[in-house]
Amino acid sequence: MYTQEQIEQLTAELRSMLGDNITWKYEERYGVMLSEFAQNKSDGVFDKLSPMFHFQWDYKAAKKLPKVLKDELRDLARVGRKQKLLLIPKQDNTPAIAAFWWPWGHGGTYSLRLKVLENSIDAEDVKEKQTGFWSRLFS
Repeated sequence: MYTQEQIEQLTAELRSMLGDNITWKYEERYGVMLSEFAQNKSDGVFDKLSPMFHFQWDYKAAKKLPKVLKDELRDLARVGRKQKLLLIPKQDNTPAIAAFWWPWGHGGTYSLRLKVLENSIDAEDVKEKQTGFWSRLFS
């Protein structure tokens, strides 16, 4: 399990790339870095966030989350309507990082959480397995 200091260090570059117009704090409940901001900042933050994360799931796609990710995230793996789960897989010595994009019910506030994952989840772990005739033919 990562300490607060390790989580702050491992997410520092990512948080910096998202800009200084949002503030961050450590949320002990989930062991994440948390930012809450007004809706008027949401488009700009998401426009910076999205290209950084190689894998993204919305409400519908989250039903097919890879087992390794579901097991790691447990309750955080539930993605509601308008929410998104994003992932940067493990790279070299950098652990995988998940982001949770959660618009609040009233629509005026957004939460963004960054979680450093304990398991070494790499890109191969989360790519959808191809099934069906064509995949069998070419494998």
